[in-house]
Amino acid sequence: MLKRLDIAAATASLAQRAQRAIADRGDAPEVAGPVPECHVATDQSLADRDGALDFIARRAVELGLAHDANELKEALLRREVEGTTGMMDGFAIPHAKAETIECVSVLVVKDADGIEGWDTMDELPVHVAIALLVPVSHGAAAHLRLLSKLADALMDEGFRASVKSSDDPEEIASLVTARFV
Repeated sequence: MLKRLDIAAATASLAQRAQRAIADRGDAPEVAGPVPECHVATDQSLADRDGALDFIARRAVELGLAHDANELKEALLRREVEGTTGMMDGFAIPHAKAETIECVSVLVVKDADGIEGWDTMDELPVHVAIALLVPVSHGAAAHLRLLSKLADALMDEGFRASVKSSDDPEEIASLVTARFV
C-alpha cells in the first residue's frame, strides 16, 4: 500500500502540470458552479472501467449535460488511451472535452465493491469516480482548471475519507462543491 506521501506526490504533480498548462494558455477558464445532488450516484454496481464510463455517459445525457451518450463515452475512452485517469486510494478522475457536452459539469459515481479494470497508480479498484465534463467551446483552460482543483482536493486525506465514507448524495455533492466553487 502506498503511503500518504506517495498519494500526495502523485496528485500534487497532476495539479502542478494542470496549473502550468493554464498559465501557459492564458485564457480565462469557467469553473462549474455547485454540484447538484442529482449529479451524485451512490450504490452503483459497475462491472469494470468501461461500464463505469458508459454509466457516466448515459447519466450525463439523462441529466441534460450531454446529448449523445456514445460520443461522450468515446471521448472518455480516448482520454483513457492517453493515460489512465485512475489515481490512488480508490479514486479515478475520468474527464473529457467534447462537442456533445452541453455545459461544464461534475458527476460523482460510487461503487462500494470497487470497479475493476481501471489502471490505478496503486493497482487497487476504484470506488469513487469523479467525472469532469467540459464543452469544446469552453477551451482547454476550463478543463485544466477543474482538473487542477480536483487534484488539489484529492491531496486532502480528509476530503478523500469523507467522500469515501458517505453514501448520502447531498453530502457528497456539498463536499465536492466546496472544492470547485
